[in-house]
Amino acid sequence: MALVQPVKDGKMVEKKAVENTSKDRTGTGELGKDAFLQLLVAQMKYQDPLNPTSDTEYIAQLAQFSQLEQLQNLASTNENSQLLSLVGKEVCVSVENADKTLSLKEGTVSSVSVIGGKAYLEVDGAVYDAEHLVQVYKDGYFLEKKMPTVESDYFAYDGDIPKNFSFEVNMGIEEGKATEIAVIIDGEKIVNPEYVKKYGDYYTINQDVFHQLEPGGHTISIMFNNAPYYTTRENVILVDVINSNPKEDTDVFLEENPVQPPKDEDEDDGDKKPEGSEGDKENVETE
Repeated sequence: MALVQPVKDGKMVEKKAVENTSKDRTGTGELGKDAFLQLLVAQMKYQDPLNPTSDTEYIAQLAQFSQLEQLQNLASTNENSQLLSLVGKEVCVSVENADKTLSLKEGTVSSVSVIGGKAYLEVDGAVYDAEHLVQVYKDGYFLEKKMPTVESDYFAYDGDIPKNFSFEVNMGIEEGKATEIAVIIDGEKIVNPEYVKKYGDYYTINQDVFHQLEPGGHTISIMFNNAPYYTTRENVILVDVINSNPKEDTDVFLEENPVQPPKDEDEDDGDKKPEGSEGDKENVETE
């Protein structure tokens, strides 16, 4: 098909560009159904009357237009279906502040709505355009962030130069918070709490514990009493022991795990000790 420009006084007359009725797509490189329709209309408007486009060509082009529209509608439907599956998921969305800067908000998707072909997410009571979705987290991500943690560490113990070992602990927050820990060596030896003392955010293991270990490498796991989770950070501390002198008759290790769930703050423990109680043991002296 040939396009014909009008001629006046032997010169071609410039035609104004076809008015753009679709949204601005500058820089996107997209050819949507609106642009396709505009091209078709322009083709019909400026066709050469001496060599017009046949009906067959128009029918084929209209079929292409219909197919393009169906594909775009299908893509939109699939996208919205995927967004509907986000209900109950933990996500991160971007928010534009008053000063035009962006900040990130985390929360749980309570509902997804589609209005005028656009999808919106309700996250912790606030509604966001689905285009502002930044990340979808794995299930339980927010709860995991509240759990206690222990940084990986290493300790070398020399029985000829004995010393205690201290490590930092994050006890967690909210429903994941713990109040006590249990120190477990090699996955089976539970250290007597009398040999583990708390100082602020740190716990110190008495040197006598390491003196009861066989020479060689050992691992330390930390269990927290944050019921019902009882978070355990396994093998977070590696220990190399030399010049130790293990003894069979010792109270360094227990047979049962001593950790207990956190007590209710409103619960009255009372000051009276049960009859026959021997009282608390004296603190073990440390260097």
